[in-house]
Amino acid sequence: MYDKLTEMDRPQTVKDLLQWAVLFLGKEKRLEIEVLLAKAADLSRASLLAYPEKILNKQQVEKFRKLIYRLKDNTPLQYLTGKQNFMGLDFQVNENVLIPRSDTEVLVEEVINLVRTFEGKVTILDLCTGSGAIAVSLAKYLPHAQLVATDISPEALEVAKINAQIHMVAERITFLVGDLFEPLGETKFHIITANPPYISSLEMEELPEDVKKEPKLALWGGEDGLDFYRKITALAPKYLKRPGYLFLEIGYRQGQAVRELCLASGFRECVVMKDWAGQDRVVRGFL
Repeated sequence: MYDKLTEMDRPQTVKDLLQWAVLFLGKEKRLEIEVLLAKAADLSRASLLAYPEKILNKQQVEKFRKLIYRLKDNTPLQYLTGKQNFMGLDFQVNENVLIPRSDTEVLVEEVINLVRTFEGKVTILDLCTGSGAIAVSLAKYLPHAQLVATDISPEALEVAKINAQIHMVAERITFLVGDLFEPLGETKFHIITANPPYISSLEMEELPEDVKKEPKLALWGGEDGLDFYRKITALAPKYLKRPGYLFLEIGYRQGQAVRELCLASGFRECVVMKDWAGQDRVVRGFL
C-alpha cells in the first residue's frame, strides 16, 4: 500500500495519509508523522486532527510523501520542519547548523542569572554560534547586552542572522566569520560563552543515525573531544575583561578534564554545573 501511495485513484484524506505513514514508519513515529502532515498541508496539527476526512491535493500528498521518506532515512525532524524551540523561542534550522538542545538552556540560564546581578551594559562573546541559539536567546532576555558571535561556517552564520532578525535582536549582535577568536582583533568582553564541538572520534562512530545527519564540523572535537576546549581556555583570558567569566557547554564525561584546562589557563572558581538530568553540562570559569 505505502509504496504505491501516489498511484491510488481515490482522493487522499488526512486519515488515509496518517494510516499509510504509521504502517510505513511504525506507531512510535506517530507524533512526528502528524507534525510532518501538518507541515505538508500548511495547517496546525490541531486543525489537522480535528478534520480527519479533509482531502489533501496532489501537491500536498507528494510533499508529505517526500518528508516521510526523508524521516525514514533518519533525517532529523527539525531539519524537515525547519525549526526548533529553544528557551521558549522558535529558531530556524537547516542542515548547516547543529540542532539546539534543551541541555544548552542550562548554560543560557546561568549566564542570564549572572548578568542580572551586573549594573550597566554587558558585552558577551559567543563562540561556535551555529544557529545563534545562545547569542540570540541572551540578546532577547538581556536587553542591555551587546554581543559578538563567531562561527567558522558562513552558512551557519546566515542561519544565525535570520534568527536574530526574527527575534528582533539583530541590532545588538555582530556576526563574524572565523575560527573562534580569529576575527576579533583586540576587543574584550565581560563574558565568553561557547558550545563547541566536543564529540570524540570513538563517540562519533557510536552516534545515533539521525545525529550523524548533523554537521560533522559542529560535532567532532578531535580524537578525545577536547581540542576546542584546549584552544578556548588558552586564548580566552586575552579576550576577557577583569572580572570576566567563561561558560562552556561540555559532554557529560568531560567536566573534570575541562575544569583542569580552565585552571591551567589561570581561571579561578572553576565550577562544573549539572543539567536537569544530573549530568555534568557546563563549566564556568572566573578571572
